[in-house]
Amino acid sequence: MAPLLAGIVSSLLQNNLPKVAQAVVDKGLDYVQEKTGIELKPDMNAEEVKALRESAMKHEEFMVEQANKNTADARAMQVVALQQNDTFAKRYVMYLASFWSFTAVVYIFLITFTHIPELNVRFADTILGFLLGTVVATILNFFLGSSASSKEKTEVLAAELKEQKR
Repeated sequence: MAPLLAGIVSSLLQNNLPKVAQAVVDKGLDYVQEKTGIELKPDMNAEEVKALRESAMKHEEFMVEQANKNTADARAMQVVALQQNDTFAKRYVMYLASFWSFTAVVYIFLITFTHIPELNVRFADTILGFLLGTVVATILNFFLGSSASSKEKTEVLAAELKEQKR
């Protein structure tokens, strides 16, 4: 990492902006500056950090709202599907969730109680992480809603944005 970029990332981490720092590393300095509208530099003063924090929160809030909107759209689509006469269409989401739930349980059982060749351990861990972190979490979120901590985070962000607009 270039010294300038390392200084910027270090400064962002010191100012408790880890998501912005990660975006700089993952997507590049120009991308983050374009999205936030703020020039990033290693020696940002308190006002610049505050402006960056506000801009980043606006962008993060959009992502949270978009994720909630996607789930709401999927649930609305399911309501429409349940009103059809086609039994398969009515039950498709249940079939899909059942398939992935069964697949996850079988995989977790196999990875726990069978021998995995040493060369395949990383693959097994990656697949397990995908199943637990994505598939199972998405199914639970769809049927049971988001976690309480996620809801609290959304409420805190909304409250801070309302306060800033005053």
